[in-house]
Amino acid sequence: MALDRVPGIGEKQPMDSDILISDAAPAQPFQVQELPVIAILARAAHRTYQSRWQKRLCKRPARLIYDFAHDVFKLGGTGKLTVAMPDGKKNARFDARKAHFGSLYFDRAPAGYEPDVAAVLAALLTGPRTFLDIGANWGYFTLYAAALRGFTGPIHAFEPAPATRADLNGLVAELALASRVTVHAEALSDHHGQAEMAIHEAETGLNRIAGSGLGREGAGRASVALARLDDLGLSPDVIKMDVEDHEFEALSGGRAVLAEAKPAIIVESWLTPPKPVRTLQALRLLDDLGYRLYQPCWQVRTADGPVIFPDIGDRLPGPDCRLALVPFQPEQRFMLRQQMNVVALHKDRLKQLIGFQFSRADIA
Repeated sequence: MALDRVPGIGEKQPMDSDILISDAAPAQPFQVQELPVIAILARAAHRTYQSRWQKRLCKRPARLIYDFAHDVFKLGGTGKLTVAMPDGKKNARFDARKAHFGSLYFDRAPAGYEPDVAAVLAALLTGPRTFLDIGANWGYFTLYAAALRGFTGPIHAFEPAPATRADLNGLVAELALASRVTVHAEALSDHHGQAEMAIHEAETGLNRIAGSGLGREGAGRASVALARLDDLGLSPDVIKMDVEDHEFEALSGGRAVLAEAKPAIIVESWLTPPKPVRTLQALRLLDDLGYRLYQPCWQVRTADGPVIFPDIGDRLPGPDCRLALVPFQPEQRFMLRQQMNVVALHKDRLKQLIGFQFSRADIA
């Protein structure tokens, strides 16, 4: 590790590396109106139990019942969803056999699904900005962005897995969003061509370009087209990227766009100890392009003053619990959580963000 890349050694860290605070709270635009039996069983099977005995007495039986209903009995059903859009509530249906829709109704923290990503998007997506949802899956954050009040810009959702993209297209059509949301079938990478995608039937969020990284691959296979962001004629303001260890390739194919547009980026990062350089590749690329890296955390007000927590836990966002972006260097990644979302803000854009969408933390 180069010593001049470590905070406190070599060049003095700039003031714009301070902790940033946002008052933007995760929106809650989704409300499930109806759940069929298969979805209720899925929720019970995926519920998080606190004690070992609860897991033995409740989770295992629930999982067995769900697996039998889903895999043997082939139980299906349609769920009904309401999305609170800026112009009013809209309704849509979803295939409740597919567990990836569990992000709508599984029992999670009170703050909702991935509240750090939701809060960052709520802070950054304003006015006519352009949003890219790369690795959109069935479209949770695509629809979430479309529902944000005050955000009127175009949305480009990239989802190469055919079955999952069909779910996304169906929801975009039902919610009458086709004029605003463009769904792309390509997987973003560092070159054009074709690639084999490993498909998880049950856990579509784990779909990945076959051979990418060290994650477990699904048994299914699909041929998908590859494209470079630099060749698509897009100028994004905000990017959310979750492409299962293909982040370095996807970012590499957009170097020119990132250097020119300098979008804010939310990118998933996994630790891969057997291949540590693989973990750092995407982060070093962003660092070399002039980005500051931040870990999304939460500033919580206590009787003894504000403190920073890495997870929101059972807290609700509000005046006493606000999004905090804590800066770190690429080489510090192995000191942090195994899986995390990294927020990358370009140093040339920080002055625009601080004082408008973010403030500096009042922690000494």
